[in-house]
Amino acid sequence: MRFKIGLASAATVALLVACSNDQSGAAAPAQAAARAEAAPAAVGAAPAPRPGLWEHVISGDSLPQPTTVRVCVGSTPAGANPFNAPQPGVTCSENKASPAPGGAAFHSVCESQGMTVVSDGQVSGDLNAAYQVRIASRASGVNVPQEMTTTTTAIDAKRLGDCPAGVSPDTVVD
Repeated sequence: MRFKIGLASAATVALLVACSNDQSGAAAPAQAAARAEAAPAAVGAAPAPRPGLWEHVISGDSLPQPTTVRVCVGSTPAGANPFNAPQPGVTCSENKASPAPGGAAFHSVCESQGMTVVSDGQVSGDLNAAYQVRIASRASGVNVPQEMTTTTTAIDAKRLGDCPAGVSPDTVVD
């Protein structure tokens, strides 16, 4: 199954749950994190996780239970936010990642389907074998359910190895 880069966010993007085209809310953070990967670091560029097969355990106050997703992660284009990839149907007026003590920080302001989602996240870990993402999102607009106006999402990721042969980046692996 091919990821529809659609959160987290995320995304948010979200990363994010409220900004996702997936009405279950579980796929967006995984999609945003799935785009996180290693690329040559430019001066001041945010660090990114190493490419390969990653397992993401996604939990949050808008999810009934943690969700586990295994995804093949590829390369992030230079200058892109590896923690919040562009998504079809989503327009981001801000989408930046930067180095931060112990990892990276990111901020995005994205609009989709009558919603605006502002997301701020912190990434920690070694980014070669395991990392954690913590995201706080605020959603507004006519299509936002009251329970999703403010959400927190956590993604705990661990690298499982190389992607299976023939599996494209940003693809969920069953």
